[in-house]
Amino acid sequence: MKISHNWLQRYIDLPESPEEIASLLTQSGLEVSDIDLFELVKGSLQGLWIGQVMTCEQHPQADRLKQTYVDVGGDRQLSIICGAPNVQVGQKVVVAPVGATIYSYTGEELKIKQKRIRGVLSEGMLCAEDELGLGPSHEKILVLDTPLPPGTPANQYFDVQPDTVLTIDLTPNRVDAASHFGIARELRAILDRSIQLPTVPSLQIEVPHLPMQIKIVDATVCPRYTGIAMSNIKVQPSPSWLQNKLKAIGFSPVNNVVDITNFVMHELGQPLHAFDYDQLVGQEIHVQLSKPGTSLVTLDGLTRTLTGAELMISDQAGDIALAGVLGGKRTRIHEGTQNIFLESAYFSPNTIRQTTQHHGLKTEASFRYERGADPTMTLCALQRAVGLLQTTCQGKVASAVIDNYPQEVKARTIQIFYKNVFRLIGQPIPTADIRKILRNLDITVCDEQADSFVALVPPYRVDVAREVDVIEEILRIYGYERIEVGNELGSTFLAPTQSMPHKLMHEVATLLAASGYHEIYTNSLTSSAYGQLADALDVVDKLSILNPLSERLDVLRTTLLFSGLEVIAHNIHRKQRDLKLFEFGKIYYQDGENYVEQQRLGIWITGNRIVPSWLSKPLAVTFQDLHAIIYKILYRLGVVDFTNEPIISAFYQSGVQLTLQQVPLATVGEVSQQLLQALDIRQSVFFADIHWDELLSQPRPQLQYQAIAKFPAAKRDLSLVLDQRVTFEEIKKLVDRHNEPLIQDMLVFDVYQGATLPPDKKAYALSFILQDPNKTLDDKRIYQVMERLRNLFEGQLGASIRE
Repeated sequence: MKISHNWLQRYIDLPESPEEIASLLTQSGLEVSDIDLFELVKGSLQGLWIGQVMTCEQHPQADRLKQTYVDVGGDRQLSIICGAPNVQVGQKVVVAPVGATIYSYTGEELKIKQKRIRGVLSEGMLCAEDELGLGPSHEKILVLDTPLPPGTPANQYFDVQPDTVLTIDLTPNRVDAASHFGIARELRAILDRSIQLPTVPSLQIEVPHLPMQIKIVDATVCPRYTGIAMSNIKVQPSPSWLQNKLKAIGFSPVNNVVDITNFVMHELGQPLHAFDYDQLVGQEIHVQLSKPGTSLVTLDGLTRTLTGAELMISDQAGDIALAGVLGGKRTRIHEGTQNIFLESAYFSPNTIRQTTQHHGLKTEASFRYERGADPTMTLCALQRAVGLLQTTCQGKVASAVIDNYPQEVKARTIQIFYKNVFRLIGQPIPTADIRKILRNLDITVCDEQADSFVALVPPYRVDVAREVDVIEEILRIYGYERIEVGNELGSTFLAPTQSMPHKLMHEVATLLAASGYHEIYTNSLTSSAYGQLADALDVVDKLSILNPLSERLDVLRTTLLFSGLEVIAHNIHRKQRDLKLFEFGKIYYQDGENYVEQQRLGIWITGNRIVPSWLSKPLAVTFQDLHAIIYKILYRLGVVDFTNEPIISAFYQSGVQLTLQQVPLATVGEVSQQLLQALDIRQSVFFADIHWDELLSQPRPQLQYQAIAKFPAAKRDLSLVLDQRVTFEEIKKLVDRHNEPLIQDMLVFDVYQGATLPPDKKAYALSFILQDPNKTLDDKRIYQVMERLRNLFEGQLGASIRE
């Protein structure tokens, strides 16, 4: 939500800077995430003045130039040379004096300097429209029709003062702060400063009566409906002050009627809607649930089929609006509209929420209604809008105010005990401060006793419903920083000792961090669209969210892969290309009638392992880099007898699965190019998906210690030519089964396929480490072992030995 600092100051005096205001709001719980400068025109005409041409004579050395003397409110008049054909004595003009900077309509920047033009001194510039960035015209200077005296800042005339816009990350429970007046109320409590509601007129019928009837079928879904008819409306572009207010907070002006409803909503937090009165059939408004199977063409031009659960605004001919969400096309405001019916209502939050979720439709009005608007604000907002319609649209009140409010929404009554206030806050605070804080929050203190009082909470504070909520309000305004921390800390909660799974998780996280990996935390909610990218996701049933936060977060994730790829894409787009990431997170799926939740460990690497420098060239990460860290993790957890098997998966271009006694422990591989392209990632990414729950379920063997061998190891190499289908894992298993006690380790240091080999063959270059713990190996024993290996590979695998 965006708040204009200039706009906010209409309701509360704020000598503090925008940065100070942002800090105060953040400390009280309304986090300000951004502070931005807003300018309608670049530079906001800073340093430019309104001047008056006092003399205008022909330049002595140029036929097309005039020498003028211009009054800009200073001690002396400025000599300015001007080439515009329309410059005359007595005109009010815009003057850019020496030292000012102007920004043209096409974006050029020009700093005004004193100079001589054909021998005559010029101390500034008389500006045309395009030179100020206000429009494309350049033929003539701007001539102002204004009573403002010379020396008045030009941005005051054009109403283009710069503004500061605060972006507030509003939590769902604080809809009371979803307006400029709502933020002013918050600052009143923080600063103990008075605020001023905008002036609203008393509404008297001014022209012949326009009849209108309101029928609410179910008051539980529409507790209050307020409206009024107006005539003599002239629909046209809004005045500049109104357009500028909306532009500052990111809204595009439409016309004066629609802009006023948007302005009042962002001013007071109460959504409004204007209907073309002449398009209402029967001059009746019905507030009722929809009929299943019917449809409505909304303002966005889409035809929406109704389910029977939507709250509708209807006339005698049918539905005309999705109540509290979006109007219908038939009764929209257009250039020919002359009479309107203006609605200001309070709708049931649950009903509006169901409508927006089913139709995937979010609007500024529904944002407020579904969180709980203020039922006491409908009439005030209506009066405010009518006053603006009278002044900007020449509208006339054509009916009495209709206020259908059968059951008044009362303030909530909450008993507050001082002992609970002091206990939860952690220290006593003056009761006078408590009363002042609550008064500034519009919470009335009554029935005061020595140990307690009753708090009357206004309906617009939907988040304050219990004693603890009132205490939280007291604390956040009193200030968390004012609560003293004693020399000794105590607790009524004894934390249990850390369980073994958490210890192991911490151990592995420490290992990864020490190896240069950064831990990430991502959302368990993800997009169902990812399911169309990888067929592997269809193996399990996805869990859809009944009430998704957005279209992009509508299912629970069934893999950590896409969460990490989103993080990688975000970083790459910000020039961070060399990444090593890991995350402990949960995945979810449905297995028959059972819902399954599993803990996983995801690891991602991409970019360069060695960054370029004068000492070395860049070296990209490989599958082996990721495979090596997986081995470290498994060995740290005591899992050593696992096997590698190639797998085919929609996630990977190529990959392997690590298993232990037929139980999958992890999959490791290079992520498919199709997935990377879908997330706009243009470099290789390697991903490991470790089944953490399965890994922890394996028994951890008792650690065995042995002395370091006293006798040296020997290394011998073999090069084998084998069928292409033979994997290194098969070779390793064969050597293990053969049980040569002198072989301590083996590894592959090269794999070759090429022109010197048949197309169905490949060559492995293997290294063997041999060692006897009891004596030094001689060449004869080493030769015997290697000869047995040669015979084993030739006999069992059909290998030929390359010399």
